[in-house]
Amino acid sequence: MRDLIGFLIDVFEPEKQIKHKGCLCCGRCCASFGGHLRATRHDLDRWDNEGRDDLLSRVNRLNWIWVDPQSKEPLDMCPFIEKINEQQAVCAIQNTKPEMCRDYPTMAHGHRCLSGTFLKI
Repeated sequence: MRDLIGFLIDVFEPEKQIKHKGCLCCGRCCASFGGHLRATRHDLDRWDNEGRDDLLSRVNRLNWIWVDPQSKEPLDMCPFIEKINEQQAVCAIQNTKPEMCRDYPTMAHGHRCLSGTFLKI
């Protein structure tokens, strides 16, 4: 019963549940969604202008990222996750990461990351 009550409080009174605002840098989203993202035209143009062939080589003909540069097969997770310790990881391409990553979590995710933290209110 407590789980249901906690869920309802989270949904209808999220400000009472916020203990931490902002990314926890746990890397769960990068590990989980790595092979299920697409680059936008803006991403591709930006990477081209920046000379980021390392990123462009990880995009297939349908703009799916992140793929193996040789086989173009999707990777299970983002290849640009850098582990800091057992609980934390950071984005190695933070300044030029894809728009999908910048926009996460969306309204479709309830503005919560996979760890349950509200990242946007």
